[in-house]
Amino acid sequence: MKTLLLLASLAAVSTLAQAQTEKGQGLWSGSLSFSYSSQKNNQSGFRNSISQSNLRISRGVFFRDNWLIGGTLNIGYGTNYSKSSYYNPPNTIDYQTIYPGISGFVRRYWGQGKWRVFLGGGLSVNYTRNNYEGNDVNIGQINDQNRVSAAPMFQAGANYYLTDRIGLEASTTSSSFPFSVSGVGIGLVILTGVNSTSNVESYEAPQTTKGRWVVGGTFQVETMSEKLNRPGAETERSNTFTLSPSIGWFVKKNLLLGVSVPLALSSSDDGSTFVYGISPYIKKYISDNRLRPYVSGDLLYAATRNKSNVNETKNTTHQAGLAVGAGLAYLLGDRFIVEAELGGVYFNKPFYRQSTGSTAWNGGLSATLQPGFTINYVFD
Repeated sequence: MKTLLLLASLAAVSTLAQAQTEKGQGLWSGSLSFSYSSQKNNQSGFRNSISQSNLRISRGVFFRDNWLIGGTLNIGYGTNYSKSSYYNPPNTIDYQTIYPGISGFVRRYWGQGKWRVFLGGGLSVNYTRNNYEGNDVNIGQINDQNRVSAAPMFQAGANYYLTDRIGLEASTTSSSFPFSVSGVGIGLVILTGVNSTSNVESYEAPQTTKGRWVVGGTFQVETMSEKLNRPGAETERSNTFTLSPSIGWFVKKNLLLGVSVPLALSSSDDGSTFVYGISPYIKKYISDNRLRPYVSGDLLYAATRNKSNVNETKNTTHQAGLAVGAGLAYLLGDRFIVEAELGGVYFNKPFYRQSTGSTAWNGGLSATLQPGFTINYVFD
C-alpha cells in the first residue's frame, strides 16, 4: 500500500527535461554492504565469528533512443569461523563462500515526460565456490564445492524521474517467459549524460518548520504452523507480533528530535520471548526542495526476556547500539514525508549475565540505491 501511494503521488514533482531515454543517456544503480558478528564464551571455550559482504553495480547506456544496453556485476563473500575447546581435539569450522555473478541485458522503453515503462531480456551467469576447513565431529568432512549456472533473464518495469539526475525504478525479473512474478523491487537510479541543468523544485515545506510533530512506525503480525512428516507428530505453532511506534518534534527548521519504542512478542509451545526498548534519534534535512537529503543518528537500548516452558527457566538479555545514516526524503503534499535510507553504519552489543561467560557484538555498514521506503505523518 505504501508503495502504491508513493508511486501515485509523485506526479506532483516539477516538469523535467523529456530526454531521459535519448541516445547517449545512461543509468547507474547498485549497493554495497558489510556485516560482522562475534560471539565468545569463556567457560566452554566457544568462539564464533561471521562476516558477510556484497557489492552490486548496474550500468546501462542508451545506444538508440529508447533502447538501453546494460550489465550488472555482483560479488559476494562470506566467512564463518567457529571453535570449541570442549572437544579433544578442539572442534573447528572454517567456512568461506565466494559468489560472483554477471549479467547482460537489453531494454526497450516506452513513454514520455517523467514516466517510462520497459521490457527487456538477457543472460545471467553465476559462480559459487565453497571452501571448507576444520574438524567438525558432528558433521564430519565436507567437500569443497564449485558451481556454475547460467539462465535467461526477462525484465519488466517502470521509471519515474524525480529530477533530471535521480529516478525511481520499479522492476521485476523472471527466468521464464511469460513472466513468473515473485516480487517487485523498488529502487533509485542515477542518471548520467543529461544535458540540462538540475531542475529540482524549490519548496517552502510546512512539514519541516519549527514546532511541527511527526509520527510513524512499523507493525507486523505473523503466525506459523508446522507439523513434521512422521507418525504421532504434533503440530507446532508460533505467533509473532512486532510494533515500533515513533514520534518526533522539529526543534528548529529541518532539525528533528524524536524517539521510537521497539516492541516485539513471540510465543510458541516451547516458550515465549518479549522485547522492549527505547531509541532516541536526531535527523537533519538538507535543502529546501521537495526531494532533499537527510542525515540521522540513533541510539538504542533494548531488553529481551525469554521464558522456556521446557525447563521452566527465565532469562533477560540487554543490548545497546548506535547507528548513523543518510538518505533521501520526499515531502508529499503538506502532511507526509516519504523517506528512503541510502546508507549507514551501525554497532550493537548484547550484555549477558557475568555467570554465563558469554560476550558478543555485531556491526556493519551499507550503501544502496534499492532501499525500503517509509511514510511519516506530520501535524501541528
